[in-house]
Formats: sequence, C-alpha cells, structure tokens
Amino acid sequence: MSGRAWARAAAAIIGTCVLPAATLGQEPACETPWQLEETLRLGSASGEVTLSPVRALTTGPDGRIHLIQSWDHHVSVFTSAGRPEGWIGRAGSGPGEFASDPRRMGWRADTLWVSDRFVTQFFLADGTLVRQVSFRVPMTAEGSRFAPGTPLADGTFLPYRTVNEQAERFLLRQRAPLRRLSASGEIVDTIAMVERHLADYAIHRETDSRGFGMMLPHPLAPASGESWLPVVAVADGSAVVFIGEVRPGDEPPTFDLLRVGIAGDTLLHRTVPYVPLPVTRDERMLMRERFAAGRAGDFTPERLRPPWGLQDAERRRRIAREAITFPETHPPVRRILAGRDGSIWLLREAWPRPANVWEVYDAEGNREGSVRIGDPSSGDADYRPYVFQASRTELWAQTRSELDVPHVVRYEVLRGCPA
Repeated sequence: MSGRAWARAAAAIIGTCVLPAATLGQEPACETPWQLEETLRLGSASGEVTLSPVRALTTGPDGRIHLIQSWDHHVSVFTSAGRPEGWIGRAGSGPGEFASDPRRMGWRADTLWVSDRFVTQFFLADGTLVRQVSFRVPMTAEGSRFAPGTPLADGTFLPYRTVNEQAERFLLRQRAPLRRLSASGEIVDTIAMVERHLADYAIHRETDSRGFGMMLPHPLAPASGESWLPVVAVADGSAVVFIGEVRPGDEPPTFDLLRVGIAGDTLLHRTVPYVPLPVTRDERMLMRERFAAGRAGDFTPERLRPPWGLQDAERRRRIAREAITFPETHPPVRRILAGRDGSIWLLREAWPRPANVWEVYDAEGNREGSVRIGDPSSGDADYRPYVFQASRTELWAQTRSELDVPHVVRYEVLRGCPA
C-alpha cells in the first residue's frame, strides 16, 4: 500500500482528538488551538531551491537559515529571505569535513556546532572551522557506543548513541542513564535516569535460521531526542527537558514534566494531568500492517531494496505482524521540543491520529495553549509537518507537496483565545 493509501486509510478510521485540561492548580488555558500563518516557504519541484528531505534546521543570530539535508555532507545556508547563500563543510575525513551525513546542529553564542555519527565540529558564521571533537566510547552494559553529539553550555557533551548488536541491553530497560561526557570521551556524570516509556513493548524477536531478527522501539514510543532517549537539550545547552513518571492509575492520570540542569539539579518538576487516548482496534490494525510492510521492504525504493525474493519478503511480513503488540492507551507525550524562548512544546497526538497536536508550556510548566498542525485528511506520518524549531511567535516545519517534494515552511504563531 502506498503512502497516500495509508493516509486515506488512517483518515477514514481515526476520530477527532480531545485536548486535556490545564495543569493542576492553574487556570484553564485556551482550548481553541492557536492559528498558524505561513510567512516563508523554501523548496520547489523545479527552480532555484530544490530540497532533499531535511534532517535538521536552525536559524542563526543574524537570521540566516541553516539546513541539514539527507545524503548531503554539508550544511546548506540561506538568507533570512530564503535565498541560497552557499554551504558549510563538505564530504571527507579531514578538518571541516564530514565522513557521514550530519544529523543535528545548533548555536552556542556565535558558533554553529554540527554533529554527525562520529564527530562534532564548530564553525563561525562564515564557515571557518574553530574546533572539532571526536571520540568513540563503548558501553557494553548498555549495548551501545557513544560519539560526541550535542555540546552543552559548560563544554561537555550529551553523547550521540549508536545501539549495537546487543540492543536489547538498552531497549528493554525501563530506565536508562542520560550521561554527560567530556570532550576527551570520559564519563563526567549521569544527569538523570530517564524513564523509557513503552519499554515493555520493544519489538523483539530472536534471529531465525535465515538471519532475520528484530529489536526495535515500538512505533508508539516517544521519539528519541538525545542519545536514544526521549530527552531534548534546551537551546543554550544549560539544561535538558524530558517526561518523568507516567501514572495512568491516578485520578486523573498524570505525567511529570521535568527540566534538569546539566549538573543534575532539578529546575522544574510539574505534574500534568492528561486524558488517556485508547489505542483502538482500527489503529492497531493500521499500525500492525504498516510495521509489517516496513519490515517486508514495501517503503524502500526498489533500487535500494535488499536482494530478497518475494517469498522471503512475505515471511518477514508475517513474522513482523506476529511480533508487534500494543498498549491499551497512547503515551501522553510523543515528542518534546525546547522552544527558543524558553517555552516547552509537547507533542500530545501524532500518527495514526488525524493531525499532530502540540501543547505549549511556559518555563514554569504552565500550559499556555496548543497548536494543531497537519491536514486532517492525511493520517500518514510521512506527510505531516515535522517541526524543527518553535517559539511562541514562530514555528519552522517540513512539509511535502502533492508530488512528495519537501518544503521548509516558516509560520507565524497567532496566539489568542476567542472571547
């Protein structure tokens, strides 16, 4: 089934979302989502700016737009008006070069940091290399190894994690350490122990006689922000934000919203009530078939598919269908985004629900409002706007056109609640 067919199927079976009430002890926030108004669009099917799928986006102190695109070993730079202005870095293994496609980036004052799977490099706005940090630290007990990843405010790093062949040592743990490493690769300390929600539902199957096995996060599990954990660093690298304990048995059910300084001090611990969303029978069927289709190679371009025969693909499809199980309810938070202005954005609903629903909290954990983004007629995650950067006034996201062409869109956030 094609991506568009999945979209139509999802739209037909998923109902309308319900936003939860305000946080405990707070006046109710506006229940009408804030509106978004498009103010800039990058990308076209033909013309001066054509984009590959975008991995990361950041805007610099001077307003210029920086993009990391899939398959590119550099950072593309655009003016604040969206005109191409060159690039930073290139493919290679030397200083200022990337041996693999970069994965994430951000700013520390006037310096742009860019991280791939092996190295984190620091550039001035004109592309001059200032510094690079590289290490590989094995962590056998966690089935992982670490590379530099995201630089923090004090010069340490939230490491980039690669999960190895002992992935179950990490994926099946209910709680995992969020570590801080020095620039030389030494473990400085553990910032926090992070709950791994839906760890019980990690999809695990031992390798069979033909070499096919699975150890994967559940498709409903919260998105990984840092080091394969649902954690995100704040814009200046001074703290991290994540979801703590989830208590579905409370009345009402609650989860903990946490902001922890990089030295481990708790800066925010807010209890947030939520309305559980049942995982419906139709949603289970849809996710099971999509998961099985992915394992069978249906979504892989034909030229990139492994040399399996049709019979082996169908065997993989059957095994995947049998391996996946589901919780009773959706997790309360699917992704976290640290706003550039200190706000905290929580993705409360995502595929296979009809649209993405973000709730916006202030630095004290008070809910201020929400944003509903995405075409309700499209239930396919591949065609949802993916939000890269947000604040109370501006939101940057990737969308796709009818021809599956990627676009980067800047929206103005129109806050306000009807009288």
